[in-house]
Amino acid sequence: MRRYILGALAAVALAGGAFYFVAPYNIAASVPHLPGVANVLHGYLGNAVAVRARSVEIPPHVDLENPGLIRLGAGHFATGCLTCHGGPGIDRNPVAQGMRPAPPKLTSEDFDAKEFWWIARHGFKYTGMPAWPGKSRDDEPWAMAAFLARYDSFDRAGFEEAAFGRAGVYEPEGVPFGAAPAPIPQEVTCARCHGEDGLGRDGTAPKLAGQSGAWLARVLGAYSAGHRESGFMEPVAAPLGDEAIGRIAARYAGMDATWRGTPFPLGDAERGEELATQGSEHDDIASCVSCHGSGAEGPKRDDTPKIAGQDGYWLVNWLHMYRDGPVPETPRAHLMAAAARTLSDSDIHDLAAYFSRGP
Repeated sequence: MRRYILGALAAVALAGGAFYFVAPYNIAASVPHLPGVANVLHGYLGNAVAVRARSVEIPPHVDLENPGLIRLGAGHFATGCLTCHGGPGIDRNPVAQGMRPAPPKLTSEDFDAKEFWWIARHGFKYTGMPAWPGKSRDDEPWAMAAFLARYDSFDRAGFEEAAFGRAGVYEPEGVPFGAAPAPIPQEVTCARCHGEDGLGRDGTAPKLAGQSGAWLARVLGAYSAGHRESGFMEPVAAPLGDEAIGRIAARYAGMDATWRGTPFPLGDAERGEELATQGSEHDDIASCVSCHGSGAEGPKRDDTPKIAGQDGYWLVNWLHMYRDGPVPETPRAHLMAAAARTLSDSDIHDLAAYFSRGP
């Protein structure tokens, strides 16, 4: 019996080696799969996503119904996904349709929100579907999940308005290959998330108006050089040179700095004020306002951002980033990492509740 088993294993190994080296299965994208192969592959893909998404938990501060989060996902989809998948009322480019498997036109019925998050975060091997550009940013793909879960509710004009803050961005019926709508000025690229006034389009993105030009230039440069991770910002900042970075930083620094944060629904603002102003010797928590300032005063240094009046969603994400990683490879980032190291989730929510109230 042992001899038969060994013989069978040898035959399997020989057949596998022959299949590998002779390569009888045609991998050309110009040739359809053999009957049933595509169904098996797509079935396995769906099962693999469903199994892995079961362990995904939606963070308590993530509201998938939040219009700002949905707009943020629409904006990233418009510049990162549209070429291959098309969009509401916008067809895929023919080049993408020649891929095998061809990137599908999407619907909200394809997956649930946690599955959309998993796909955006991790991508698929052997399909051309990339993982999230910010390699360690688990927070950012929730915007894509929020948008895709409501994809079917958008028509073309509504999608363009959500993604860019204006309808009529696209003239043709299809998408130019290798580009978003041709060409988008840098001012529009920034404003689609941060708003024409730099105030973040009601929670779509962080407020930038009135931040110091030095801090804005430093952060943009860090995104451009890959020293600060973000699937939203790295692709936008990577092509920017020093001149463009300086121009953008100066533009937002010169805007009205009156901020009104959206009240953060989680956390105790009163305790957050105590932590922010006094810190906690027992828990080894430093005072936030000693660097960032409080209210309308703002920070004392031009390489430190203003945070009073920033929306709580972003404050929570940034504090988690400095506590759990990926910590930016920028000057003074180690100070924030040290300050956030001992913060609990409850501390983070309390601080966000306090600072989001604004001046």
